[in-house]
Amino acid sequence: MAYHKKRHLIESLEPDVIILQEVSRKDIEAGEQPFAAWAGSNPNKGLGVIGCTPGSYALGPADPALPWHIPFTADGLNVIALWAHQLTRELRYVRVTHDIADQHATLLGSARSLIMGDFNSNSTWDREHPGRNHTMLVDKLDQLGLDSVFHRQSDAAQGSEMDKTYFHRRKLQFGHHIDYAFLTKGVDARLELGTPDTWLQHSDHMPLILDVV
Repeated sequence: MAYHKKRHLIESLEPDVIILQEVSRKDIEAGEQPFAAWAGSNPNKGLGVIGCTPGSYALGPADPALPWHIPFTADGLNVIALWAHQLTRELRYVRVTHDIADQHATLLGSARSLIMGDFNSNSTWDREHPGRNHTMLVDKLDQLGLDSVFHRQSDAAQGSEMDKTYFHRRKLQFGHHIDYAFLTKGVDARLELGTPDTWLQHSDHMPLILDVV
């Protein structure tokens, strides 16, 4: 929220592409950037993508009934930006991501693909989503040839992550790992998580900083 007050913090990282959750449409469309896209039902709180550096960008088709995701390509990398939001009791969080993965299986299964953002899910909550839980989603993405860059680096098991990406009510004791970058296996990459001592004063989510080779 209030990205216009925090823009300098993200831009100081010198990103090529920014994926932002809970951002206003106005903040995404403001400024002169090579690429910008926004999705949502509330103009003050949706999902946005900003391409900061010159390149070859193309926006793909997205089902507006699935909140919220933005398929696009950036210099040959297929990307699905994600904020797994809640629409109904049945269509919420990891269940949304399952449907998105199914609809974009061809895109995700092709060479050099990435799905990244706020998944709002973790294997510790599998029982709350029978039939479409987080562990099943990880398996589904694995079958499409993608794995989590964080787990690739850390060798941690899904659901046992010591590093948290979200702190409910900005409290350190209420930390969860719910933000991910799933990338095509064999594509070299490095992922860095923002730390609470730097970022918690600005957001309850820590940034995921992904470098794809």
